Amino acid sequence: MKAILVVAFIVSCATITVNASMVGGFKDQDASAPEYHDHAWKAVKGINDQASNNGPYYFVPIKVRDLSLEKMCLKKKPVVKAQTQVVAGINTKLEVLVGESSCKKGEMQVHELTASNCQAKEGGNRAIYQVTIWEKPWENFEQFTVEKVRDVSADEQI
Repeated sequence: MKAILVVAFIVSCATITVNASMVGGFKDQDASAPEYHDHAWKAVKGINDQASNNGPYYFVPIKVRDLSLEKMCLKKKPVVKAQTQVVAGINTKLEVLVGESSCKKGEMQVHELTASNCQAKEGGNRAIYQVTIWEKPWENFEQFTVEKVRDVSADEQI
């Protein structure tokens, strides 16, 4: 009888551990949420400051085609993956698909780039960047960390 209770206890603890998310860890979020799209555009400065974008054109967040059976449509979703973590503030980790734009460096400042005035260039270079934003809104604090994940070919489906 004791052995059955011990086994039942171990199984229930294992089930709880597997199904529970790690306290303090990153949690997956809906990458299509508008706030993550806004964060992607805020991160443009950091992405363009990277040595890996040494070309003459700015990189901007670009749209991703969703070819799932349920939704055969073009989504306005430059964010491929979104996660958040509650710390002393909020850490938001995004994977952002960016592409070479038609906006030349030197002709406009990076803080002037918007979705309406700077479009992705057809056939331009593309890449995925990981952007981590640490925010403490009560202190008006925002810090971006940007790291290139990989280049993306023009014909690659994301």
